[in-house]
Amino acid sequence: MVSPSITTRANGQETKARLLRTTETLFASKGVAGVTMRGVAEKAQTNLASVHYHFGSKEAMVLEMIQSKIEPINSKRRKRLDEAKVKFADKPLPNIEIFRALIHPVGEEVEKQITNQNGIIEIISRSFTEPAEFLDKIQKRFFGELSQVFMTELKKSNPNANEEDLYWNYHLAVSSMLGTLAQHRRMIDFSVGKYNQNAVSAMIDRLIIFVSNGFEAGIQIKQ
Repeated sequence: MVSPSITTRANGQETKARLLRTTETLFASKGVAGVTMRGVAEKAQTNLASVHYHFGSKEAMVLEMIQSKIEPINSKRRKRLDEAKVKFADKPLPNIEIFRALIHPVGEEVEKQITNQNGIIEIISRSFTEPAEFLDKIQKRFFGELSQVFMTELKKSNPNANEEDLYWNYHLAVSSMLGTLAQHRRMIDFSVGKYNQNAVSAMIDRLIIFVSNGFEAGIQIKQ
């Protein structure tokens, strides 16, 4: 016989998962301003008290939803970077290997969700339209420490580079990645219907080469 406490806990986890899925759908279509705790409760077919119990506030609910999408990708990024360091016997990594570890995991997620209208692409695209204060919270919570991990490796791989160049070029590389992911469905318009916008794997390979070469081209050696 299943313990009542186990059943209650399982039901609570299912309710929370349903609330997060609903938050994702509303955020992707309406942004953080269009998400309300009451609206999420109604769409998820539960009561408002349940939403308050699981999250406490609208902002906490939206941030937890974003965390549920981003943290698995960030874990893969760290794992790929660690694997590259083992492969190169802890020697400085080629820049392209660092960017491959950064970009491939999110590309894989995009490819899995290519037909999902509420996937990671929509979350990224919608985030661009949010107020700066909210974006700052996302950056600090989910990407601040990760960025420093990757910057540490880039500094090791480019010991004679001007530090300002390293930070600027990393910023430009990340911006290129985010812009490409958010806008990749426009490829069919850019190419007048010639090229498949859903060929995500090929797009990611091109992106890695593009940002790696651009990163290196913009570096000046310290005098």
